[in-house]
Amino acid sequence: MNSVPADWARVNDIFHRALEVPTGGRQAWLDDACGGDDDLRREVSSLLDAHDRAGDFIEKPGVSAVDLLAGALEHGVSLIGRTIGQYRVRRVLGEGGMGIVYLADDTRLGRQVALKALAPRFTRDAARRERLMREARAAAGLTHPGIATVYALEEFDDQLYIACEFVPGATLRTELEHGPMPVGRVIADGLQISRALATAHERGIVHRDLKPENIIRTPSGELKILDFGLARFRDAPPGAPALTGEGALLGTPAYMSPEQIRGETVDFRSDIFSIGIVLYELATGVHPFGGSSSASTIARILETEPRKLSDFTGTLGPAGTGLAHLESVVVTCMQKSTGARYRSTEELIGALERGRAALTDARTTPPVRSPAGVAAGPRRGRTPRWWWEFHQVAASLGYVALLIPMWFVRTAVAGLPGLLLFVVGLAAVIAASTLRMHLVFAVRSYPAEHAVQHRSASPWIKIADALFALALAADGFLILTLHASVAMVLIGAGVAVALSSAVIEPATTRAAFREGVGS
Repeated sequence: MNSVPADWARVNDIFHRALEVPTGGRQAWLDDACGGDDDLRREVSSLLDAHDRAGDFIEKPGVSAVDLLAGALEHGVSLIGRTIGQYRVRRVLGEGGMGIVYLADDTRLGRQVALKALAPRFTRDAARRERLMREARAAAGLTHPGIATVYALEEFDDQLYIACEFVPGATLRTELEHGPMPVGRVIADGLQISRALATAHERGIVHRDLKPENIIRTPSGELKILDFGLARFRDAPPGAPALTGEGALLGTPAYMSPEQIRGETVDFRSDIFSIGIVLYELATGVHPFGGSSSASTIARILETEPRKLSDFTGTLGPAGTGLAHLESVVVTCMQKSTGARYRSTEELIGALERGRAALTDARTTPPVRSPAGVAAGPRRGRTPRWWWEFHQVAASLGYVALLIPMWFVRTAVAGLPGLLLFVVGLAAVIAASTLRMHLVFAVRSYPAEHAVQHRSASPWIKIADALFALALAADGFLILTLHASVAMVLIGAGVAVALSSAVIEPATTRAAFREGVGS
């Protein structure tokens, strides 16, 4: 139903009031509330059916509390410290829709693995066990650097375990805690995710639970997709049992496609819908269909269109070109109808590559000049990124120059204090200057990696700046009675370093990268 806002308000109102009506009398109540409007009744009934399948889970996979409790009692903390086959269990990594995931040591091959102890409901039924084994074998055949490898499906004491590659790093959910990402970074991440999923889709495997929690960034900056435990294998033999029952809602509702919420058959286009949600969230910091409850989020996925990306990020500067391409991608991915989405994952990859190329061209193309050689249009000053780079270089050179008066203090004041302060200042200058030059190199040579490098280097730069400021001020007070002029220079420099680190540098960084990496 392509309803206008007033129609949707009525659907939403009746839907939430219907939730308060006992199930037995709900149909009669709907007949009266909808007043003979068949379209209205059909929309409300669809939302109620989806809500009943989803229960009240929105941020957790669709597994009953009984199943989670049974899994915890059977496999929970009692497995920590135990050896299961060749796996020595170290700690719990998390809980998912199909069981509990542990960090374990593979004592036979000398490596760490993520060991998933599957919930009893997936292991005690012979038909489901067979389906699970077949799908685990299919997932184990996936070889792509962007997919966490499935090593083995193990059986110990009639219990099934999946041993997977352990991937250190932070999930995209953790990264989102720091706010939305630049357009260039989102496009680059979208390409990594789509290329990995394309490999799975070529083999007929649909992930069905793609979300920021299931995508992790390794220390090298590469993305890996985790947890193909909910994946569905397309090419199952005729009559083969399904791992999940007909119409079962398995996955995380907030990242499901409309057809998945309705319990219909899904294919690769369901993953494409989820990619659209993830990219939107990375670019804006908010969920495109987020509501105040699970029911309202499901309803919005089924019925409404999200706000435009430009409403959040703006279109200033070169990133505006990339933003337009990214917005086109997410809109196509999140179409309600499967036929309106990309016809293949490769087509989605092509769209993202065009967005990346457009963003690069916008940053590197020189301004159009008139025949007289004067740049057309209003003259632009230095860009925010130029000022950021200038600040990094100027701070590094200034720090080195300030070592000269510190050395003067070391020679003018006999004893250990002057020497120690100079050593502290020297170490701080080396650390801060080296890391700043590293960031300048990263943003010029590998712009897609700058955000990762900045997050890792920034805390160390701040520590080095603080130590240098303290050393300068301490040197100033140490020589205050001997050389007042030199002391004033050192104390003033210490204050300037502190203010630069705490105020100026964060401001130039925000200005330089608010529109996209390297903009």
